[in-house]
Amino acid sequence: MSSEIAVRVSRLSKCYQIYGKPQDRLKQSLWRGKRRFFREFWALRDVSFEVKKGEMVGIIGRNGSGKSTLLQIICGTLAPT
Repeated sequence: MSSEIAVRVSRLSKCYQIYGKPQDRLKQSLWRGKRRFFREFWALRDVSFEVKKGEMVGIIGRNGSGKSTLLQIICGTLAPT
């Protein structure tokens, strides 16, 4: 029953573009995808889970494992990829 589900996350991903130098952002916008001046960093990749009403969930992990990113996407302050 879907009415018993409080939170549903399905195939959630977030990828950041990491630039080596500040000017690489400008180069990327000028080249318009013909060349890449960044490397991809996947904070989250294909995360799925459900939390039913009345359940409690703890999110644990090492620094940089995507805990804050996951919570920001769930609450809507950050957009998924």
